[in-house]
Amino acid sequence: MSRRAVTLPLRLASATKQQPQPWTCRRCRATQATSTTSTPSDSTSPPPPGYGDPRLPASERMNPATGRPTPLSEVDRLLKKPLRQLIPPQYLEHSTVEWLHENERAQRERTRVHRKIVGVVVSTGKMAKTVKVRVPGQRWEPKIGKYFADHTNHLVHDPNDSLVLGDVIELHRLRVSKAVHHVVGELITPFGVPLSERPAIPTADDRLAAYKKKRFAKLGRRELRRGAAKGDAEAFLKLKAMGLVETGKGKKAEGKGAVAGQKGQKVGKGVVLGDGKKDDEPAPGSKDKVQKMAEKAEANALEAEKLEKVDLSADSLSPATMERGREG
Repeated sequence: MSRRAVTLPLRLASATKQQPQPWTCRRCRATQATSTTSTPSDSTSPPPPGYGDPRLPASERMNPATGRPTPLSEVDRLLKKPLRQLIPPQYLEHSTVEWLHENERAQRERTRVHRKIVGVVVSTGKMAKTVKVRVPGQRWEPKIGKYFADHTNHLVHDPNDSLVLGDVIELHRLRVSKAVHHVVGELITPFGVPLSERPAIPTADDRLAAYKKKRFAKLGRRELRRGAAKGDAEAFLKLKAMGLVETGKGKKAEGKGAVAGQKGQKVGKGVVLGDGKKDDEPAPGSKDKVQKMAEKAEANALEAEKLEKVDLSADSLSPATMERGREG
């Protein structure tokens, strides 16, 4: 005798069936991942109120636990320290910090922010820290008298290799090299890899701090060179510790690159030059050249005296003149 089959209501069978999940593209998944994850705090973000605020002077940033001023971060310290030179406007256009020096804030107020440039990354990995970005635009066709959709490709500097193919980014104008005139300013829409898993993109204030750091280092080396040229032994030893007094380290790769002063400059007492030679010692082989030039000048003078003794006022077609010409 066969058993009776157990039957379930249709409503129970439909309830156990899994519902299909909607399809989501990679760009949407990356955007959802970045929105749910917390973004890392930026070094130039507004600091919390208290004694660690870089907008306050050192006297008001006293830490009650230690009794000393709270040290600032390297970026905040560089931004707050004034530079004795004019800063290029491209570094100040997008800067937003409030603790810049008053002279630099005045320079920033005189700048004019360019229009927003948005493009998509179309090529990566072919050049070091450089990507190709396509910016949409329009092209005027004079024969038809209409605008048509067009695009422009730009080489963009990517300092930390944070971009991948398909990212939508905002560009900032900055001349990095002869062919690269833009830098990535902000990642608007990531593609594929979430933003939290990529290296951080430097902000405009980070770029300004890096520029000021390079300028401060260059001005410091310039002061050391001036001191070494005046005979300051301490400045010369600092340059020697940097490796800037050795042969071939200068701009022309000749002589002592760092202490490139005039002939007979003063050198500190007890200081020996990097190449082990005296300051006024002539270059090797220069004495032989001077001797050869002196002999040549003496021979030219004797030849001139012989020509003066010869009467050159005779007729050019006379036999005597023709004979002299053959002898010469």
